[in-house]
Amino acid sequence: MSSGNGRPPSPGPSDGTADRLERDLERLAVPRRSLFEDGGDAAPEGLRGPRRANPLSVPVEAVRMASGLIALLVAASAGRVLADEPGALAGVLVATACILAACLAISLAAWRARTWELTNEGVSLRWGLGWGPFARHSLTVPYGHIHTVSMRSSLFERVFGLMTLDLDTGAAASEGDASKIGGLRAGEAEALRAELFRRRAASLATGDEEVRPAGAPCPDGRPIATFSLSRRELLLAAASRMSAASQAVALTVLLARGVETLIEWGLLDLVGRGDELLASAGAMLVPIVAGFVVLVLAVGAVVSFAVNLVRYAGYRVERYADRVVVEHGLLARSSRTLAAERVQYVVVRQGLIRQLMGYAEVLAVVVAAPGESGGEPSGSVLLHPFVRLADADAFLAEVLPSYAGVVGGASLGGLPPVARRRALVRAVVWWPFSVAFVAAALWFSGLAGVLGRAGWLLRPLLAVGVVLSIVALVALATDALRAWGAARYGRSDGALVLVTGGLTRLTVVAPRARLQHATVSASPFQRRAGLATLTVRTAASSSDGLRIRDLPADAADELLGWFRPRRP
Repeated sequence: MSSGNGRPPSPGPSDGTADRLERDLERLAVPRRSLFEDGGDAAPEGLRGPRRANPLSVPVEAVRMASGLIALLVAASAGRVLADEPGALAGVLVATACILAACLAISLAAWRARTWELTNEGVSLRWGLGWGPFARHSLTVPYGHIHTVSMRSSLFERVFGLMTLDLDTGAAASEGDASKIGGLRAGEAEALRAELFRRRAASLATGDEEVRPAGAPCPDGRPIATFSLSRRELLLAAASRMSAASQAVALTVLLARGVETLIEWGLLDLVGRGDELLASAGAMLVPIVAGFVVLVLAVGAVVSFAVNLVRYAGYRVERYADRVVVEHGLLARSSRTLAAERVQYVVVRQGLIRQLMGYAEVLAVVVAAPGESGGEPSGSVLLHPFVRLADADAFLAEVLPSYAGVVGGASLGGLPPVARRRALVRAVVWWPFSVAFVAAALWFSGLAGVLGRAGWLLRPLLAVGVVLSIVALVALATDALRAWGAARYGRSDGALVLVTGGLTRLTVVAPRARLQHATVSASPFQRRAGLATLTVRTAASSSDGLRIRDLPADAADELLGWFRPRRP
């Protein structure tokens, strides 16, 4: 982690191929201009008047629309093509061409109908063909209502230097794609984002929603602080945020599907050979199963590492006087700009590996629509993917000064011993439901088809299932014990601090001014033990870490009184 004066840290002395490759990847991760861009639109005056997306967005959008249909077509026709049926391949090619032509026509019509314009009142967006179900629509987003501006570019868009801006006003759940401006060239997107925040600052400063284009530019053209990742930090960040379990489940599902397909095509004969296979491999069954589990976990870990490496590449966060800009991603570039005063609360998140390393990732939670978060939990913005926990306060002091000193400065209390027993009981109660859910998901994803043709596999699979269910029970109990030991609650003068979670630990810092309501509830069993549950809410849709169970009832009441002080 490093800070500077608005420019990413300069690379060290070149040491050959590795440094050249790193520079090439950085240039790929942070495109500045399209090949079809002359740079004239980088100035604010180039953004005046009604504008459409770049024409290159028409084929890009057509391919995006057609890709799913073509994938379904190929999957449905794969058997016929592999069986070398006459005309099968030609039929697939003709159908693919028809799908592409139809999507290209739709994309062209949508491109002609959609425009955007910077007006005195706000960003004016218009779309629709003006007839039937495609009636003409218009939307004006006032500058002062903009919370965050997300700038994203998929891999195919980046080939043409195109980006999409998503304007988040806190009402994006109802606006949907209407508040997005797509097909922008790289320089145009950056200039538009800067101009939007310039006009937003002018709108808030005058208290008037109407902003004149001739206003003076804001004096914060250079960032106050800049943070990025070194090569070593990037590798550690990718390696320490593993989701090997989910990748392993996905690989197991794919394996079941693949075996079923091979049986259907007659390339794999497992029917009626159960006794023969069990007799020949009976002594090796346990090592085979163990080796398979290790293999899928290893492959899942490698896939997770690669995904995280691509996601974190080119990470940079810049803080300006009124906003924070966060960029990361190699193949699909994401750049999110959020107004600092719109942050609802901050989350410091640690997985198990990062808990052992003493590192964490820092997220800011804002008001946003579900799914509009670019990989993070809904409504969250990744501020830093890999920061030392001891340096979290210093990082927040630079990026979000209102949160400085809260993580390490608040006095926190822990849960009583009776809460440990309740946590273990909850883990045991949920265990059969979680096992049944995983078994049902595997069954309906392809395992049922395999067992229908090779029923002799049922016994060894049941044995493996019993072992894995015991492992799941131990994991749930371990998570419950760790969550009880790590849980903390407390406050500073102006913020609430809650620490929850076991294998994944969340430290939430919620300013009192952002809390919309707080409740203290207690079940009959909690009242009997003198415990309660504290739940707080902000305007953000996400609620991760905003509830803590089984804290002492008097402590919960004290926190509720702090949130809602009595008048003298």
